[in-house]
Amino acid sequence: MLAACDIPSSWLADCAESVEVTGHVTAEAAALTGLATGTPVVGGGGDQAAGAVGSGIVESGIVSSTVGTSGVVFAFADTPAVDPGLRVHTFCHAVPGKWHTMGVVLSAGGSLRWLRDTFYAGVNYSTIVDEAATVAPGSEGLIFLPYLTGERTPHPDPDARGVFFGLTLRHGRPHFARAVLEGVGYALNDTFEIFNDIGVEMIQVRASGGGAKSAVWRQIHADITGRPHVTLNIDEGPALGVALLAAVGTGAYATVADACRAVIRTIDETAPSLDAHKTYRRYYDVYRNLYPSLKDQFAAVNLVPVSD
Repeated sequence: MLAACDIPSSWLADCAESVEVTGHVTAEAAALTGLATGTPVVGGGGDQAAGAVGSGIVESGIVSSTVGTSGVVFAFADTPAVDPGLRVHTFCHAVPGKWHTMGVVLSAGGSLRWLRDTFYAGVNYSTIVDEAATVAPGSEGLIFLPYLTGERTPHPDPDARGVFFGLTLRHGRPHFARAVLEGVGYALNDTFEIFNDIGVEMIQVRASGGGAKSAVWRQIHADITGRPHVTLNIDEGPALGVALLAAVGTGAYATVADACRAVIRTIDETAPSLDAHKTYRRYYDVYRNLYPSLKDQFAAVNLVPVSD
């Protein structure tokens, strides 16, 4: 890659493992930050890998489902698990010598925020979710595609757009709220389906992010995937993850897995409802067929100029 771009390797810093001490805080940096001079600095990690460490996704079979503005399903792997269709992404993990595979939904919590800003002015999120809970699973056939900012997994398509499908006179505002929560769940389930296809081991799903704080939304995700979702005793995510990496790098723990086992534990479990899962499987099949049916129309719409 360097040769193709005509970039001398001497221009780049050396690569380091996430737990490797790469330097120490200088006097100048200490004066700016308040950190002690000589404090060790470790390699660290990217936001998703660090967040996974902070959720204990450092051993085979443990998967995280994180709902923030975006949504991420993240799995640990001892060896690379690669999707031939490139619908999910495989990277080196922040755990030395290990890998991770992840799928990303661009508008997860972002879809709920859009719903609130557009249809629920002045209403807090808990009220919206409570309203959604009054509607039965499946939202009486109202299905939401959460492609409000394009999509990444499983459709790497900047032209993809949000859709409400199946609207009838029976549907009211609570149905729209539930359809948004379910649509995000369907989108996250796309990654679970891909993980199944490529043989990713999934023994435990750990729910994290702002969306995990909602018992209703956790139940929807458990019901759609048919997998129990557990919550954790921590919610610092990436900040805790890099702190644990630093603890390993400075000798407080022998391995990243040891650090996570010492700090992180599960506190609650949301089990799926078999009846709700059967309902969602029927609607998920419809959901999954909507993008292929609309792909060309998304592109056509985006060719139309938008007036000021």
